[in-house]
Amino acid sequence: MRWYQTIWGIALLGLGGLVLVGALVFGAITAKFWWQIKQGKGDLLQQQYNGFDRQAKDVKGEKVDRDVLEHGDFPFLGNPAAPITIVLFGDFRCPNTKNAWPILQRLVGQYGHKVKLVYRHFPGESIHPGTNKLSQIGVCAYNQGQEKYWGVHNYLFTNQNSLSTYLSAQDVASLASETGLDAAKLNECLNSSAALIKINRDYADGVRFGVAGTPTFFINGQKIEGVIPWTVWEGFVKQF
Repeated sequence: MRWYQTIWGIALLGLGGLVLVGALVFGAITAKFWWQIKQGKGDLLQQQYNGFDRQAKDVKGEKVDRDVLEHGDFPFLGNPAAPITIVLFGDFRCPNTKNAWPILQRLVGQYGHKVKLVYRHFPGESIHPGTNKLSQIGVCAYNQGQEKYWGVHNYLFTNQNSLSTYLSAQDVASLASETGLDAAKLNECLNSSAALIKINRDYADGVRFGVAGTPTFFINGQKIEGVIPWTVWEGFVKQF
């Protein structure tokens, strides 16, 4: 009698089959979750397992300091005295941040009296080469005024796929012309260290509060990751 015809052989084959089926099921679930995150749907996982209204996370032993997180010389949209403060840590070359932005524009457009939306820089240069320069341009645009900043902000996301990886002097000049920036002031700012200092401060605060990727939101101090669908935003805002 061959080994696989024995009782022990049959039991071993049965156990092996169960292990194989379990591995296939686990692999399918993992692949599904990976695809959702890749498509900018990480928020669906966040909603499923943690909930939109959960308490602020403890990060490295300390709670989110909302004063540090929300209050500073940061570009914002909406009502400065709103009951809801949303801080977005974003990256101008991140496709998921780009996908989140039209939803946020709609949110501020419809519920701007209830919402203050703050943008903070979290450029992932190792993942999105050239993004540090775009953040610098954003900071330098903000130095020329809120309106100038948001014009550049929208321009960078709108043209994300067509921008050169590393902007040349001609690219910067063209951007300044198309967005109405003072080119001389822009270049002066880019050649100084002031913009990098502000970006590094944003990045350091992000790391301190547990930001690992973009987009990451802090909604009244509560951390949520991924692209949040319109229906979830609207349902949350209507509670206020």
